Amino acid sequence: MSALTETDFRAYVAAFNRSDYAAFSRLYSANVEFKGRAAELRGREQIVEFYRGVKARLRETLTVHAVVAGEKAIVADVETELQALEDWPDFPTGPFKRGETRRSQNFIWYDVADGQFTRIRSAHYRYLSPGDVSPDTAARPDAALTAEGFARYIDAFNRDDYATFGAYYDENVVLVIAGKRELRGRQAIFDFYRTVKAQARRTIEINAVVTAGNQVAAELQSEFVALDDLPHFAAGPLKKGERLFLNTVVLYELRDGRFVNIRSAELRKIRR
Repeated sequence: MSALTETDFRAYVAAFNRSDYAAFSRLYSANVEFKGRAAELRGREQIVEFYRGVKARLRETLTVHAVVAGEKAIVADVETELQALEDWPDFPTGPFKRGETRRSQNFIWYDVADGQFTRIRSAHYRYLSPGDVSPDTAARPDAALTAEGFARYIDAFNRDDYATFGAYYDENVVLVIAGKRELRGRQAIFDFYRTVKAQARRTIEINAVVTAGNQVAAELQSEFVALDDLPHFAAGPLKKGERLFLNTVVLYELRDGRFVNIRSAELRKIRR
């Protein structure tokens, strides 16, 4: 078996939530790589040891909101709730007080080979406040977009061919950038990108893409070259000529063959 299904993934998360180390670690290859906000780990044993230490000091619960399962990768929209069982002043993402609860939403990319995870990377989408609700997004079998079709969309974007890449958008498409900036409607997205492209030369490369029914998950590498000093640039301040490399995981939901929801989460950012 080379691929894992959505059912397999949800069983993995259920095992993780009940701290069944033997069950959930079966999906890790011996030399699996793990890169998250709290740690970078290598190997099944190191990851299990890490989580034993974490779960002794806090309660961690994962909630799956969407899954895009392909032959070589699974990409999931996952909400994490952490509840501190004791004070943890040097917690990796900031001091944690006993009884305190934190929630965050991340897009997690799992590379898969021979029925196991070989690499796991977490892209931060947003922190969640107590009243925030993240709806589940179930994949539907209709309106599929192929990897080739997605590549044509990115090519048109890189060529500033608004007519072609805009045809991929539903009129009422919603784009949420890094869990913070929300744009509603095709025209609002055009206006935003025209401003960005007037300030910096942007090129997007596709590192990987996974399609499942009406959902697409893509790992994208964007390069921005500042055309002027940009102290208030959307992706962060830039000096003229400075390059910014932005690695993101982007989730797309389609209806009738067009994007209706697009959400991006940041894996890493490098300035040169």
